[in-house]
Amino acid sequence: MINVFIIHSGRDYDRVKQEIEPYLVGENRQDSSCNLLTLESGKGGSWKKDAGQKIKMAHAIIVVVGKDASDPSKKDTMGWEVGQAVKNNKLIMIYNPDQYELPDYLMTVDRFTRQKRPVGVQMTPEQIKTRIDDYARGYYDIFSPAFEELNEEDKIKRKNEIVDQYKLFQKTSEDLVTRRQGVNSFYITVNSALTALLGVVLGVFDSSVTIFVVVFMCAAGIILDISWINILEAYGTLNSAKLKVINLLEEQLPIALYDAEWRIMSDKLNNKKYVSFTDSEKRIPKLFMAIYCLIIVGMAAVRLLHIA
Repeated sequence: MINVFIIHSGRDYDRVKQEIEPYLVGENRQDSSCNLLTLESGKGGSWKKDAGQKIKMAHAIIVVVGKDASDPSKKDTMGWEVGQAVKNNKLIMIYNPDQYELPDYLMTVDRFTRQKRPVGVQMTPEQIKTRIDDYARGYYDIFSPAFEELNEEDKIKRKNEIVDQYKLFQKTSEDLVTRRQGVNSFYITVNSALTALLGVVLGVFDSSVTIFVVVFMCAAGIILDISWINILEAYGTLNSAKLKVINLLEEQLPIALYDAEWRIMSDKLNNKKYVSFTDSEKRIPKLFMAIYCLIIVGMAAVRLLHIA
């Protein structure tokens, strides 16, 4: 079930009820893949808190641009809600049936071109419904607009290009694994060197300054390992996205090998719990973090015994 939050002016309440909700939930809400989140607090003191919570819960945001959307007073209400959606990196879709000029709070500056662009794509209710349904079933349209415009005969002729792109994209997934192994090797080497140096410091020096040096080195190691975990999670997310695209490409091919492999690994009849590479790899930096924490605790305990 996809949570959807609709940002709109009070004047557009009827429009939301008549033009958007019927497409999203239909007559039978139980058959819908969409769950509409509504505000409970109106314009009271807890309005922002309620709106902020709903936006965080939402998977997608719909912004209705009506006649008064550009009114300066809407900057503190609709503008604030849009800002929260952007801050939380939500999917934003804009419904602007009368083609009003988009207010400033719906515009952002592209980080590459430095040109202003909308924070979301303008869509019809039908397109919004399709986008949400596709999201609910994990489907993404991977074909370019130029390919979609071809007739069926030309599409069949270009099947070989799909195979070539499939091979190329599969290669990028394999390259990602290699880069990931290189990152692991680097962090393991640095942590091993740091723990060895800690051993030297603890064995050679015996002064009140030692504890501060050791704590500093352990803190640096913990920060290093947190960075390592974040990189592993980023690689895991990127690899999952690549595999998703590969699965979508395989839908156009006779055999879906990657999808079959995943179904076999996740089949409960195998009585084997699948642990992802990311989860397995994160155990190593967590182990180093535990070592650093134990060293700090041990040094603190020895220090307290000496004082006592």
